[in-house]
Amino acid sequence: MSRSVLGALRALLIVLFAGSLAAQAGSGLIAGAVARGPLAVVVITLIVAGALCVEVVLLSVWMLVAMIRQETLFDDRGHADRWVDAAIGALMAAAVVSAGGAVALVVQAAEPGAWGLALLAVAACGASAALALLVVVMRRLLHTAISLRSELAEVI
Repeated sequence: MSRSVLGALRALLIVLFAGSLAAQAGSGLIAGAVARGPLAVVVITLIVAGALCVEVVLLSVWMLVAMIRQETLFDDRGHADRWVDAAIGALMAAAVVSAGGAVALVVQAAEPGAWGLALLAVAACGASAALALLVVVMRRLLHTAISLRSELAEVI
């Protein structure tokens, strides 16, 4: 992979990480703009926990990009698995947190805006779970590529 593509990806990861940190820092302002009282606490919790999960995924991608650059991604020792597993775990944690947030928002359905926020939380839950399953499939593809590369190395 070319250095320019890897550099552009790293720059994008930095921007996304900074955006995630900004969302965490401004979670009180964001929650105050869309909700009041106990509903705002749920929104703040969802923003902070969701952003933390995003940060773990971004860190995992950063480390995998570093492995590509060092040409150790297809190493037999399974170092890439740790970072892929971390991304899967963070995505599943985001799905669980957003599902819990959706339930908490539905419980407070009498509050104005609770249903819309609950719908957003359900969408985040579905997206996180789908991405986690996608990464599981991609991990299997990585294992297959590692196996094929090892077999090819033995032949050569």
